[in-house]
Amino acid sequence: MAAVRSPDDAKAVQFVREVLAEGAKIEAVYLDLLAPSARRLGQMWDNDECDFVEVTVSLGRMQRLLRDLSQVFLADATGSEPVGNVLLTCIPGEQHTLGIIMVGEFLLRDGWRVLVGAPWSESDLLTMVGTEWYDVIGFSVGSESRLPLLKRDIRRLKSASRNPHVQFMVGGQVFSDDPAVSDQVGANAIAGDAREAPQIARRLLDDARRAASDASREALGDHDQFSDTLRRT
Repeated sequence: MAAVRSPDDAKAVQFVREVLAEGAKIEAVYLDLLAPSARRLGQMWDNDECDFVEVTVSLGRMQRLLRDLSQVFLADATGSEPVGNVLLTCIPGEQHTLGIIMVGEFLLRDGWRVLVGAPWSESDLLTMVGTEWYDVIGFSVGSESRLPLLKRDIRRLKSASRNPHVQFMVGGQVFSDDPAVSDQVGANAIAGDAREAPQIARRLLDDARRAASDASREALGDHDQFSDTLRRT
């Protein structure tokens, strides 16, 4: 944390290099160094222990570290066929964007097509889901005050989506504190951290495919019943 907040822009890079040289894996750097540091920065921002400039600079350094490490992290990506399409974003006004970038890295390594944006406007999101097919939409939320906005966005995106069975995955401290909140906003699942995200996204994809199959069978049954009625008349 001290290295990220240091006036010396090179301190964080040097610290990570030393940790890796000692044998740490990149996944551990992501989950055990960068993620906790980002959470701590968010807490300090909420408690007025640091200003906007310091948060922005520190998060920017961590995002650059993610980009620098990304190629090596993704080197062992699984499979050649894409698993599905994921859209990751956060509510406008959120400062906690590092989390969704990290989730995107883990999903990419698992074989998903991933589009990350932080944040898009509601009108942009509605246009995107109405023109492109997304299997899972993920939101990161850092503040309880943003939950009514998230609930509204999920409801509208469901209505606008090309995929009638699109699934919603959420993450952030507010859901860790109270998992029941995810049901209240209309989400399908919570990703506790980036490591969990691929497994949860695959489960949601299976749920969506089952729902689509059930809907197809139901529609076929209605068609057969209608044809039967015509034959008898």
